[in-house]
Amino acid sequence: MYEKERNLMVDRLINQGYVRSKNLERALRTVPRHIFVQKPYWDSAYEDVPLPTANGQTTSAPSIIALMCEASLPFSFLFEVGTGTGYLSSVCALSQPDGFIITTEIFFELALRANKNFQELALSDRVNVVVGDGSRGPNSKLMPDTIVVSAAAREIPEALLDHLKEGGKIIIPVGEGVQELLLVRKVNSKLLVNSMTSCIFVPLLGKYE
Repeated sequence: MYEKERNLMVDRLINQGYVRSKNLERALRTVPRHIFVQKPYWDSAYEDVPLPTANGQTTSAPSIIALMCEASLPFSFLFEVGTGTGYLSSVCALSQPDGFIITTEIFFELALRANKNFQELALSDRVNVVVGDGSRGPNSKLMPDTIVVSAAAREIPEALLDHLKEGGKIIIPVGEGVQELLLVRKVNSKLLVNSMTSCIFVPLLGKYE
């Protein structure tokens, strides 16, 4: 279902420069975006627009997803803040087949739906969804080499930086109103910050919002 629309979407993203790696291209051609949005929006799922999910949340436009996933590659352990219904994690997982992902969602309903989507795509062995406040960082002794935040913070949460592995990277929208999507690398305990694009995300919820 929607295979033609999905391939046309990916072709557009390649032509616009959002997709560079073959692994990401294959992932975007494989993952059916429509299952991650509410059924009334299925016909719009392959347009480059954000769409509502539930609890006042949205799934980002495919161009933003592609930009964030491309920036995340390569990774061994990716920690995501803000699972939503799981589209970004699914695309990242298929783009990095030997990588492991823990993704956190503050809303139980969304986490439940994301977990169902991961099962449907046979990703449950490599993508674990946790209900809770991801802004505090992973509840794990392992430090992720990549952190992706799918909600906007006023500034980068210190807890996430503390959990980021040396040499790792964090992709996060920062600001209020129109935000900047940042790629931040942790090198010799210093932060190298690059702005990738302007964007609009829902606000980050949690202790370190």
